[in-house]
Amino acid sequence: MRGFFKLCFLVYFFLLALYSAELDWEINSEIGLEIKEFHKKEAYANQKNTYSSFIKSEIFIDFKNDIEFLMEPYFRYDHHDKNRSLFNFKEHNFTYYYNDIQVKAGISEVFWGITESKNLVNIINVKDVADGDQKAKLGQSLLAFSNYSEKYGSLDIYYLPFFKNSSQIGQTGRLRLSKVLENYDIVYEGGAGSKVPSWAIKWENSFGMLDFSLQGFRGNSRESSTIAKLENLQLKYFQGYERISQLGTYIQLISGPIIYKLEAIKRNGQKNAKNIRENFYSYTLGMEYLINNLFENKWDLTSFIEYHNDDRNNDSTDIFQNDLFLATRLNFNDTDGTEFLTSITLDTDGGGNTSTLELSSRITDNIRVTGSYNAYWSVNEKDILYSFRRDNYFLINITNYF
Repeated sequence: MRGFFKLCFLVYFFLLALYSAELDWEINSEIGLEIKEFHKKEAYANQKNTYSSFIKSEIFIDFKNDIEFLMEPYFRYDHHDKNRSLFNFKEHNFTYYYNDIQVKAGISEVFWGITESKNLVNIINVKDVADGDQKAKLGQSLLAFSNYSEKYGSLDIYYLPFFKNSSQIGQTGRLRLSKVLENYDIVYEGGAGSKVPSWAIKWENSFGMLDFSLQGFRGNSRESSTIAKLENLQLKYFQGYERISQLGTYIQLISGPIIYKLEAIKRNGQKNAKNIRENFYSYTLGMEYLINNLFENKWDLTSFIEYHNDDRNNDSTDIFQNDLFLATRLNFNDTDGTEFLTSITLDTDGGGNTSTLELSSRITDNIRVTGSYNAYWSVNEKDILYSFRRDNYFLINITNYF
């Protein structure tokens, strides 16, 4: 029934935009198929390959009186793992503009960060764990106030009234941890709760070639812990969320073709791998280097090097707790938008490494095909990546834009 009302709401605004001469409107959609073929025998019983399809639309309406509406529904269906199937609004909001002030109300996806491999400061939205992409997020209910000053920079304040727990990979899914987390009976601790509001603030300014930002967050953790409970004499594992505080910053300095980057946080109250709440520091230090007109062609080659550190060390719940990330992205700058990416992450403690090769290009004006190979290797059984030790896979993603 709830899905029916959401559909009616979508159709209503579509018709409103279509028949009203007072509005400007635009609709863009994409539909796709994603195939993940794992060529090694599964580590846990009944795990299967991933065959999923998705559809996403973006509906934009400009009311011509400083008010805009944006809706972005997203539906994913997995043919083996029902836990991966998902309906979510990435965006569903109204925005009001007045001079340098912006007020947004509804559901939105907010991105903070500057580094390539991971964004420590990006804390507004909950992870879409079942997606498989480390950066995938779910839409967040919010009321946001933003003000921009040419002299003092931009200030964003967020009130987050409701909390939506993360998606999870099911028993039959791959790329999951050894313990399958249930999607019900969420456990909240330390004052957290689904209807307990969270708050966030961000200030950012530029000083010549230097970009600087400070952020603060107080509310429900955006990363779940694992809570074991007996249910009908069977041990099951559930998602747990704690009330946390986080201070963060990022600094970016542009010097010719080189960009120096730093993201750092201090978080209080998050559970570690031993399920003990603690305070910790974490940072990512990196550099990006761009070469134009490679081999006297119009190609661009961008190289990345980043170092991740988490002072919880082996008690960290992050796969990047003491790791070196190296990557190159080759942009052919052709009409098909062809890109080639290669990356490797090395655990300096010897815990486990990852690598990726990816090629992406359009085969028609509307269809883009992405193929990649993703590997986990030299994995120590004490490392978080041990759960993925047999999850090397080929990925094909076909997306039709219309």
